[in-house]
Amino acid sequence: MYAIEKIFPNAEDTLLDNIYILHVPPQSDILTIVQEYAQHPDVLYAEPNRIGILCTIPDDTNFTTQWYLHNTGQLGIPDCDIDAPEAWDLETGTPEVTIAIIDTGIDDTHPDLLTKIWNNNDEIPDNGIDDDDNGYIDDVNGWDCYSNDSDPDDGYGHGTFCAGIAAAATNNSIGIAGVGWNCKFMPLKIINRNGEFYDSATAMGIVYAADNGADVISMSFTFLDSSLLEDAVNYAYGKGVFLCAAAGNQNSPDEHYPAAYANVTAVAATTQNDTRCSPDDWGEGYGSNYGDWVDIAAPGNLIYSTMPTYHVTMNDGGHSQNYTSASGTSASCPMVAGVAALLLSKNPLLSPDEVKILLCENVDPYNSTEYIGTGRLNAQKALMALNLPPVADFSWMPQDPHAQQQITFDASTSHDPDGTIAFYEWDWDHDGTYEENHTTPTTTHSWEQEGIYPITVRVTDQKNASDDRTKTITVNGSINFTIDVNGGFGVTAMITNTGTMTATTIHWTISFTGGVMLLGRTKSGTLAPLEPGATMTIKDTPVIGVGRTIIKVDVSCNEAVSATQTKTGTVILFFVLGVK
Repeated sequence: MYAIEKIFPNAEDTLLDNIYILHVPPQSDILTIVQEYAQHPDVLYAEPNRIGILCTIPDDTNFTTQWYLHNTGQLGIPDCDIDAPEAWDLETGTPEVTIAIIDTGIDDTHPDLLTKIWNNNDEIPDNGIDDDDNGYIDDVNGWDCYSNDSDPDDGYGHGTFCAGIAAAATNNSIGIAGVGWNCKFMPLKIINRNGEFYDSATAMGIVYAADNGADVISMSFTFLDSSLLEDAVNYAYGKGVFLCAAAGNQNSPDEHYPAAYANVTAVAATTQNDTRCSPDDWGEGYGSNYGDWVDIAAPGNLIYSTMPTYHVTMNDGGHSQNYTSASGTSASCPMVAGVAALLLSKNPLLSPDEVKILLCENVDPYNSTEYIGTGRLNAQKALMALNLPPVADFSWMPQDPHAQQQITFDASTSHDPDGTIAFYEWDWDHDGTYEENHTTPTTTHSWEQEGIYPITVRVTDQKNASDDRTKTITVNGSINFTIDVNGGFGVTAMITNTGTMTATTIHWTISFTGGVMLLGRTKSGTLAPLEPGATMTIKDTPVIGVGRTIIKVDVSCNEAVSATQTKTGTVILFFVLGVK
């Protein structure tokens, strides 16, 4: 060994932070060195830094139509396609969703791609500084993980081809349409112009994508099983990234990686007739891999997409510049990635597993004796099966409530974008337990003491998707009264504030009925603020009256609290007027 370096020098993950690449002299016995390290008690695993294999098969087809998006019979059987136009009626994607194309790089000057490339807004280009402190200098538009620099240019052509399938500029009057329409793609170069690449560069690309905002990772290559690669895949999956990979073109049932990892969606290839791509389509020894480890199939024969505008390695195999047709599971994988991006555009809260279920359970049948997944990709069906969650919201009245007062809570401003809300649950103390469950949006609640209380409403739709919203309510002190009414020579009413806060404005009314009332009377007025525990006295005498009389005193404060006391007594009165 003559050099050692960390593969992920800026990793926050403990496992990734402890993965190293060892450089040994030429002609070293790699397998012996690996075995020696693997037996060391402090080493979790040791393995060769293997070279991977690209999944495309060079050909010189003149097919220039995207039958795989919308097949009207121009090639093969009508409707042997992914129903892209029908899907775009439902969702055309958003630039906020990013597909990482981990491949040979990108031609960033291509007119059908240049507006779709992800941009690192936290990095200042060409200043030689790691502005966003992510461990990569000047990584404005991705990263070259093979050469470890900021220019992921494409010298081979494969990455540019895959990027066009996933997310070429669409509805721009030139070239082709990308499945992801408005979604962006992040170029991560792991493969040089000779088609050579390594586990370490591939793992770096996967981790970079996960750490820098990719929502989907598309991998059109195969490797032998690698613990390093699986660790990187699991890291990205753990950060909520959906990963898909080409199943491979060896016409074999054997598992190929990274497609066969549990947290990756393995993609096989079908023809324009919805059959498995076989040696009859690609030539002797080539065909889509198959087996129970494959998750889904997508068109992969004679696929038309973008190529670099300059000479690259694939041109030597007969492919044209700018645009070309090619075949392989490499073409199928970015198709799945593009539909995944549409799903995440419609619902960004989907987990990787939920995306996989939507893709794999909403497919068209294929015609193959070998198993190539649950079916052939159908973008429209996947989007139609997506249930958007409801959006929770609520308000309350009165907006400035008091303790011991019934407050009305209303969640009718909650809504479900593609259905109806089935029930509303209320958590009054934000402890995770919902004390009330209703099918209607309104309810009432009160608190005995003043304070600041968090309230959560959870709304659930008919397909069991839910959303919750928490707000904080300030409950003021209580305002309560006792009223002591006495009859006699006139009427005396003693009003006491038994609450916990000052009554700022008190309205009172005294009315008399019954007795011998030559001239009945109702008297009202307003008192100054009354502090907690304080008492005020009001007196009133009707003009001329005697006998048993019903005396009613009403008191209200701030339109929030009121009290009434009625008393029957004997009133003896003369010509006494006024309020004391």
